[in-house]
Amino acid sequence: MRSHHVTVGPIAMVVVLGTLVPGTAAAQSGPADYRMLDTAKTSTLQKELQAAADSGYRLVSGQGSWVLSAILERMTEDVQPVDYLLLATSKSGTMQKEMDSASAQGYRFAGVLGIGPQVILAMQRTKGVTARTHSQRLLATSRIETMEKELLAHAAKGFRFVGQTVFEGFLGPEYVAILERPGE
Repeated sequence: MRSHHVTVGPIAMVVVLGTLVPGTAAAQSGPADYRMLDTAKTSTLQKELQAAADSGYRLVSGQGSWVLSAILERMTEDVQPVDYLLLATSKSGTMQKEMDSASAQGYRFAGVLGIGPQVILAMQRTKGVTARTHSQRLLATSRIETMEKELLAHAAKGFRFVGQTVFEGFLGPEYVAILERPGE
């Protein structure tokens, strides 16, 4: 496991955060403090991610790569303690089941941390919260043209788009939109 600790000055922080999390850069004061994690094993990343969270770091949104990695930022304000859970699978149907199980334990989608033979998703919950707060849905299609219709149908049911990824299947790519809604 390689862990890298990087401190970035205010100018670079605005450029990086402005592209990853619109509006976040203006709320920060002082230099941003980042930690980079990357590994070949999901279980190792799970341990390192939780250790970083326990030290005040949180996943930066907008991630998703072909390697198993995570970019975290130390929060400058007091933040509630969180638990992270990584889900890894090569099939969208299996990921939906794993997300349902995690959601029943209080987790919500936090980001895509790896794309390749397996897709690795990060789920997050406030420490101590073990009841469902949100429902997650994966919309998967091999035809990108059908995604808009499916997104609109689920939006009418109260779901909102929170992420996307691609599963590489035997017959080609399967495009996946990740949705959530409060409750249920």
